[in-house]
Amino acid sequence: MATPLDTAALLEQIDELKSENRSVEETVSDYIKRRRADAQTRIAWVIVWAFVVAVAGIFLLVLGSQFGTGSNWKEPAEFLVGIVSSVLLPVVTLVLGYYFGKEKNE
Repeated sequence: MATPLDTAALLEQIDELKSENRSVEETVSDYIKRRRADAQTRIAWVIVWAFVVAVAGIFLLVLGSQFGTGSNWKEPAEFLVGIVSSVLLPVVTLVLGYYFGKEKNE
């Protein structure tokens, strides 16, 4: 039969283990949040840079047609404008909205 002193020592050990467990859980949770934020940031930068490259491509095609040999630049430029307006622009808007909305929630 356990004495009151033994029971008190056991309860103290249990409290210490719970405290250590909470500390480990917080550390792991912080690590996971940092990794998730890093991954989300990387994805957002890829999307934004894809948009920038597409817009720069349109600009270069139009600029090249003004100073170039007069090659057929209209079809590639229209294709890139279609991609930018129908695919990339909504995705960029979604990503930016997500990040600004996320900052307000935190």
